[in-house]
Amino acid sequence: MKGERMDGFRAPSAGDFGSYEGLVGHQGDHLARLGQWSAGQCSNTQGFDEGLLLLPMLAIVPEVAQFFEGKIAQATRGMHLIAGKVHETSAEYTRTDEDNAASLRSLYPSAFGGALGNFGSSGLPGAGMVGNFTDEAVEPKEPKSAEADEAHSITLGLHLVSQDQIMKLADTLFQWCTGQSLSQLLVTPLLGEFGRLRYLSDAYDELGDGLYTVAGTLRKGSWKLGTEWQGATAAAFDQYLFAWTMGIGGIGDAAKDAAKAFKIGYDTTVALAIAALRDINDMINNEIKDLAEQAKQMVEADAAVEVAGGGPEDPVADVIAAGIDVWKLYKIYKDVEKICKRINAVIGIFKKIEKAIAEIKKAVSAIESAINSPMPTLGSLIDQVEQRGFEFEKNGGWSPVLGAGRIAMLPAA
Repeated sequence: MKGERMDGFRAPSAGDFGSYEGLVGHQGDHLARLGQWSAGQCSNTQGFDEGLLLLPMLAIVPEVAQFFEGKIAQATRGMHLIAGKVHETSAEYTRTDEDNAASLRSLYPSAFGGALGNFGSSGLPGAGMVGNFTDEAVEPKEPKSAEADEAHSITLGLHLVSQDQIMKLADTLFQWCTGQSLSQLLVTPLLGEFGRLRYLSDAYDELGDGLYTVAGTLRKGSWKLGTEWQGATAAAFDQYLFAWTMGIGGIGDAAKDAAKAFKIGYDTTVALAIAALRDINDMINNEIKDLAEQAKQMVEADAAVEVAGGGPEDPVADVIAAGIDVWKLYKIYKDVEKICKRINAVIGIFKKIEKAIAEIKKAVSAIESAINSPMPTLGSLIDQVEQRGFEFEKNGGWSPVLGAGRIAMLPAA
């Protein structure tokens, strides 16, 4: 049936219609896999519940992942719709009456209300030679363990600090003076898996690549079919598939934007956490060490009191009874005062980490509103495909920030 004409139409062969239908089915399978990836790897919050600073991620991560799940599910449903339309088109082209021609045109609604004029891949030079019905693999790779990076040094460093005998000895005296724990103030906020931010960045990067591959595969298949097809139905098909491929590419752009947001958050928070840990270790070697020495003397004094028959009911009285004068107490409080000033500086770093986490939330929230953002012109998008290939998003020079607005092009499904 290839090359058969009816009422001004030239139709592809039944075999090519079948090949494209099969190709679209494979893309539905790939999209379903990517949806699972979004629900799994892109939703991974392991380690965010261990400390204080990373707790907001427990709400942020699932929210943005659900956004992608919804859009990918829409695209997956779309593949079933497209396959059905292509199958029906192939079957209906065996009839040649006028009513049937009108029915075929209605299968593919004009996606842009005539904005592209006579847009159709049949009029694009060389499209038939580069287009094909070959499926492309979509196999996202599991990101490296969240511990396999510099963030692991933070976890190890915090463990060493919490087990440090100088820290433990000073903490008892610090709590006696302030009612607060050094460990709670300095260690607990930094607990948690900062490396999970890098994991999420890599997961979204893989998601974006997979979506770009699906979009590119659909493009080259639809262009191959389009070069064998002429007429109003062919133009409507081209516009319909153009909308789907650009919309899926837009989801890929949004995934790349999410990957960038998590990567920036990772780089920023890890650098700050390492700076805080460095300050904490410096405190242990200086001010906290001095306080630990005072605590050691008090422990020794308390032992002397016990030998003398004293008791722990009044620590200050015990200290004085052991021969420690008020100048010793004054030094203790001065050491505590120095530590408090250093703690305030570390808390300042913690606030910067909180701000960086808030920036991640702001960035990923903006992705969800990308559907309402300005997008590249239709003409410029056609130029991208013509000049840079079916997977133009992967060829460099493409801006995911601007391209994410293409999500709005997804047809209803």
